[in-house]
Amino acid sequence: MSTSGYRSFRLYGYPSFGLILILLFFLINPYERSIHSWRQFSFLDFIFVDVLLTMSYAALLFETGIQLTLRLNKRLPWERKIMTRFVVQFLLHISLISITLIPIFQIELPSKFAADQLLFRQIIIFSFIFSLLATAVFAAEHFFHKWKDNQLETSVMRQHATQAQLDALKLQLDPHFLFNNLSTLASLIPDNPALSVDYVIKLSSIYRYMLTNRPQNIISIKAELEFINAYLFLYQTRYGKAIRIKISDIEELSTKGIAPLTLQLLIENAIKHNSFSAESPLTIDIFSKDKKWLIVKNNKSLKLTRDPGSQLGLKNIRERYLLLGDGEPVINNQDDYFEVKIPLLLLNSNNH
Repeated sequence: MSTSGYRSFRLYGYPSFGLILILLFFLINPYERSIHSWRQFSFLDFIFVDVLLTMSYAALLFETGIQLTLRLNKRLPWERKIMTRFVVQFLLHISLISITLIPIFQIELPSKFAADQLLFRQIIIFSFIFSLLATAVFAAEHFFHKWKDNQLETSVMRQHATQAQLDALKLQLDPHFLFNNLSTLASLIPDNPALSVDYVIKLSSIYRYMLTNRPQNIISIKAELEFINAYLFLYQTRYGKAIRIKISDIEELSTKGIAPLTLQLLIENAIKHNSFSAESPLTIDIFSKDKKWLIVKNNKSLKLTRDPGSQLGLKNIRERYLLLGDGEPVINNQDDYFEVKIPLLLLNSNNH
């Protein structure tokens, strides 16, 4: 229990426990004994017995338990030997209470207070029971807080592990990106050196964009589309009129986001697996549905021979969305078209 928790317990627990004690003593003693004593009490006697003594006993019982707990936590932690710790704390607790109470009952008090051997035995029995309960409560409290700390630590470690996996998946995008575009650049240099220079400049600015946004797990739809519009220059340079990209119905998605480079990977996936030309272009539509999905759909004209590869793009997207924990992409592969539905994510300050 924290220091503030103990403070609150002292403030509210002692008076409550004092009232419980008064009730218990009234219930276990003969009715005539209690009434006979109370008839002889003055107002100050009630204050002395019902307030001062019961509060003092509550303080003795719980303060010794609290102080023993704090000191034994350092010398004999619960985790080392729980049964040994329980027995040691309980025996020390009841011993300290008994040692304190014995001298008090040696004091001669007026008979109206009924401070006799019967009352002494009753208090010792109560002390035994409450010491046992208090020790059990302190043990339960310790392990409850330990469990909460472990839960928090496990949650933090899980978040770190998830972030590490996301970062590893992001690193996979670099060679994928560079391989496709450097291959295009290599074929472009001999035929059109001037265009190659523009291609390199545009490529470097796009790569700078990718590096800048790498720390983000979620990026706004607007930022991703700005990236795709810049990336269109590379597509047009590589394929000319053989590829057409249409973007529509996304103006209302300002509060939504997706995993970075998702659209680029899906466009690359469509290019990789289809054959197309200026006469029979590859058409890629990007649009939203129900403000819950961003859909990337392309017509199909599959290549006769598959390009070697490891399905990195779709696999990368699926794994990142699984780690983000907000749904996963839905793939719809039909005879005449291929469609991927990307779940839209909420933008917030915790995306970095």
